[in-house]
Amino acid sequence: MTRVERNFRKRAPTFNSAALGTLPLFVLMMVFVSTRVAADQPSATVERRAWAMGTRLAVTVEADDRETALDASEAALRAVAEVEARLSTWVDDSELSHLNRADPETGFAVSPELESDLREASHWWKETRGSFDPGIRSLVEAWDLRGGGREPSAVELKLARAASGLDHLALDLGIARIDVAGFGIEEGGFGKGIALRQAAEAARAAGADCAVLDFGGQIEVSSDCGEVWVDIADPDRRDFGLALLILRNSSVATSGNSERGLLVGGVRRGHLLDPRSGRPAPDWGAVTVVASDPVAADCLSTALYVMGPQRGAEWLQGRPEIDAVFAVRIGEGTELIATPGLMGRLELSEGRVTYLPPGERRIQKLSQ
Repeated sequence: MTRVERNFRKRAPTFNSAALGTLPLFVLMMVFVSTRVAADQPSATVERRAWAMGTRLAVTVEADDRETALDASEAALRAVAEVEARLSTWVDDSELSHLNRADPETGFAVSPELESDLREASHWWKETRGSFDPGIRSLVEAWDLRGGGREPSAVELKLARAASGLDHLALDLGIARIDVAGFGIEEGGFGKGIALRQAAEAARAAGADCAVLDFGGQIEVSSDCGEVWVDIADPDRRDFGLALLILRNSSVATSGNSERGLLVGGVRRGHLLDPRSGRPAPDWGAVTVVASDPVAADCLSTALYVMGPQRGAEWLQGRPEIDAVFAVRIGEGTELIATPGLMGRLELSEGRVTYLPPGERRIQKLSQ
C-alpha cells in the first residue's frame, strides 16, 4: 500500500554514472551503482533488487565511496538472508518451518535468535490483546491464502480455530513446545520488520551513511538520509496517491487488501485474518503505521487493521511513540484520519486529513 520516493531533499543529489554488478544472495533482479557529486563532498549510491520471504526487496545505500557502499549493501542483504533462513515459511528448511512441523508436547530446541524473534512477536500479541497473532497458520491453510483461496466449511473453520493462537506456544530457556496438533506460526506479520532492523544495523556497521530499504512495501529509513517521502496509496486505486508522508530515521508499514485480496466463489475475501473470529477482517480501507522500530511498525499495521479505525484510534491513545494514518472508505470517497504526531509530515494530493486530538479516544461520526 506504500510506494517510496527516494527523494533525499536535504542533500538534493545528482547522479552522473551507473553500472551493473552481480549479487551472490537471493534471486537477483538488478543492481545499480551510482556516484553522486554534491556540493560538500562526493559519495556513492548503490541500489540493489532481490527477492526474499516471498516478496521483493529493494536496498539503497549511500556511503563515502563506491567500495564502502557496495560492502554496506552486501551486509544488508546478508542480514536479510540470515533472517530468511531462520524465519521464512516460504522455504521448508527454515528454522521456523521445522518448528511448525514439530510434534505437539515434544520439546523443540530453538536458536537464541529465533527465541528472541518469537518473544518479540509474543510481546505485540499481548499488547494488542490478540489483534496481532502470528499463530494462525492453521487458519491461513483453511482459507488457502497462499493459493487460490477457498471458503472453509464450518467444521474446517472450527478445527482451524482450535489449532490457532499464540497461546499454544510455550518458550522456556531455548526450548519451544506446541500443545496442539496443526498449530503453526506465520512470519508475515513480523518477519519483514526483523529483517529490516537487522539489515539496517548491518548497513550502518559496514559504513553506510544512509540506508533506505523497501521490503514488500514496508520502508525502513536509517541514518543520515534527510527526508524520504513515502506515497500513501488509495485503498482501491493503487496508482493513485492520497498523500505523501515524510520519513526520517523511522519505518512505515501499511496493511490493506488492495493487492492481495482473493476472489472465492464470486466473493472477494481479504488476506488479513481476524485471529479472534478466524475469518477475514472487514475490508474498511487501509492503515499506515510509523514507528522508530520496524518490528513495531510491522506488527502494529496488522493489529490496527484488524482492530479497525475506531478501536485502533482508541488503542493508540497513550502511545505517542506510534503514529498511524487510517484511510477509511466513506461513501464513494476515502477519508484520512491521522494521529497528531504526523502534523506537518503529510502532504495531501486532494481532500483533507482529520487529526485526532491528543486527548480524543474515539473517532467521531465515522461510519464503517
